[in-house]
Formats: sequence, C-alpha cells, structure tokens
Amino acid sequence: MSSLESTIRTTQTLQEIELAEAMSRLKSNPTELRAWLQSQQDRVYREIVQQKDNTFNKVYGDFHRASKVEESVLMHNKRAQELSDMVDGVYRNQEASAQAILHDKDLATRKNEMNEWTVGNKQDTLFVFSSLFLLLSGLLFLTAIWRLGLIRSSLWVAFAIPLVLVFLLILLRRWRYTDVMRNKRYWNKQIFEGKTQKISLPSCPEFMMPSAPAPGVASPGPASPGVAGPAAGSPPL
Repeated sequence: MSSLESTIRTTQTLQEIELAEAMSRLKSNPTELRAWLQSQQDRVYREIVQQKDNTFNKVYGDFHRASKVEESVLMHNKRAQELSDMVDGVYRNQEASAQAILHDKDLATRKNEMNEWTVGNKQDTLFVFSSLFLLLSGLLFLTAIWRLGLIRSSLWVAFAIPLVLVFLLILLRRWRYTDVMRNKRYWNKQIFEGKTQKISLPSCPEFMMPSAPAPGVASPGPASPGVAGPAAGSPPL
C-alpha cells in the first residue's frame, strides 16, 4: 500500500515537472504559446459544441420516446374503447335476444290462454247444442208416440215441460257463468270479487309464539300434577 502511494506521488511530481518545463518553453516562444492557446481554445469549443449536440440529441430522443409512449397510451385507450363498444354491442344483442325470448314466451302464454278460452267456449257451445238436440229429440219422440195414440196430450205436456225447463236452466246457467262469473282471461278461474268487504283476520296474542328465554335463564317446565302454581298478581318471592 505504501509503495502504491509513493508511486502516485512520484508520478504527480513528474507531471508537475513536465508541466513546468512546458510552460517555461512556451513563455520563451510566444508563437508556439499562441498556437497552443489557439489549439486549446479550439478543443474547448469543439467539446462545448459536442456537449450541446449530445444534450440536444438526448433531449430530442427523450421527447421522441415520450411522444411514442403517449401515442401508445392513446392507441391503447382507443383499442380499449373499441373493445368496450364491442362488449356493449354484444350485451345489447344479448339483451335484445333475451327480450325477444321473453316477448315470445309471453306471446305464446297469451296465445295458449286465448286458445284455451276459445276451446272451452266451443265446448260449452257444443254442450248447449247437444242439450238442444236432446230436447228436440225428446220432443220429437213424445210427439211421435202421441200421434200414434200411445200417450195422451196431458202426458205429452207433463214430459215436454220439464225437458224445456231443464234446457232453459242449462242455457241460463251457462250464459250467466260465462258472461258474469267466469274470469275474462283464464277459462278455468271464477271471479270471486263481491260488494262486501274482506274479512280481516283477528289478532290473537295468545296464539303467538313465545319469545326465547334470556341466556342463563332456565325455561319453566311443565307443572307437576296436583301442584298449583302461583296465583295471578301474587308478589314474587
């Protein structure tokens, strides 16, 4: 370590000696001094210009890279917005498809209700016409045997009037039930709305569920047979 320090000091001493000798030679020769100063000035100028160029190139490169980064960020935001618009379009398409499915389901349900009403109404109409056919067949049969002299006119009337009354009751019942009592949307439902108010449910606290006992307090068990409990209103022990 000491030899290295001594070598460094020796080298510095020699450099100082050489510098002193060079300065003495330059002072003795003004032309060489001016040439040396001019060369040093040119070297310093070139170094300064080179430093300015390097600084400008560095700043320009940083600015170019920053502009590229900003452009990349803008392109990323643009692509993200396009992707978001694409996802929104897919969502709107799916929503429209779901709405169309719900609309078709509601339409099919309503069509089924309309078909059920139409079929039920036709069945009732067929039932009424079947009753009318039975009535006419019965009257025709009674008229035929009356014309043959098998029954008297009073017996014909006794059988014909109940048949006509039964048919009229069937017709009146089906008309009133369909136009007044039947639900206008669901064929198998009846309208129970009346003019009277709804019966309110009574409030019965004794039928309510007892509250849970507090933690650490034992719930009372069933009373033993033959042991009377404390009377109502008696003071606690």
